[in-house]
Amino acid sequence: MNDQDKKIRFVTRRYREKSLDAEAAWGRFSREQGIRRVALMRKYWVGAAAVLLLLIGIGGRYWMERTGEEWVAIAAGVDEVKQVWLPDSSMVTLAANSEIRYDRKQYGKERRQVMMSGKAFYEVQPDGERPFSVHTSRTTTTVLGTSFQLEEKETATDLYVNTGRVAFEADREKEILTAGMKATYHDGEGIWREEEPASPNQLAWKTRELRFRQTPMEEVVRDINEAYQAAIVLPDEAAQLKLTAYFDHQPLPEVIAIINETLEINLTIHPLP
Repeated sequence: MNDQDKKIRFVTRRYREKSLDAEAAWGRFSREQGIRRVALMRKYWVGAAAVLLLLIGIGGRYWMERTGEEWVAIAAGVDEVKQVWLPDSSMVTLAANSEIRYDRKQYGKERRQVMMSGKAFYEVQPDGERPFSVHTSRTTTTVLGTSFQLEEKETATDLYVNTGRVAFEADREKEILTAGMKATYHDGEGIWREEEPASPNQLAWKTRELRFRQTPMEEVVRDINEAYQAAIVLPDEAAQLKLTAYFDHQPLPEVIAIINETLEINLTIHPLP
């Protein structure tokens, strides 16, 4: 008897109806552990699913081979920015509390597809024959080879194109965007292009570089909060001030201390809700 047979027999003897919820177990595990190891999904979640399929007569031992799927899930934890290399050498930078999933067996055969939640920056290797697509719960973003940022929020999904050309789709609506353009899909409102140019700090959460040139303090605080996942409070009396400064990989308390001393104000750091 091989190891797989032993594992299946062990779980089968102890299985009770409704006692094993694979989806709930995967959700709890991913939240608690941050999914820091590639292919944990196959080892734990799919292993449980295979046992359930065996119990209902499908033959779980060979389920993975028959479906041809092998899902990999990778996530960044709290206060973590993580770089992920995909099988085609495309690179994904995950913001904190973000996740991507892809089918390792199918990725790159005809298409290159990933699923994501949260926020990520993609640097896609060019391949005219195999389009690259990112799926969120609302939208599909498709490119051939470019770089872009995608962020899924509670009621909207934001796209920023850094280089190249991107197709943005949702609810049978499709927009083509090029470098420097932004668009947002709002639930029930469709896709809206943003006319104002993107902030120079659009990617500061990834680069840890912040640039301000006579920038209104409301915008400064917004960019800092976005880059550091913070909750900085701007005093009312400082709202009309402007800042010129450059920060390169400096910790948040140091950034706030420099701004407070430069402008003689009192920015405070509050915990996120």
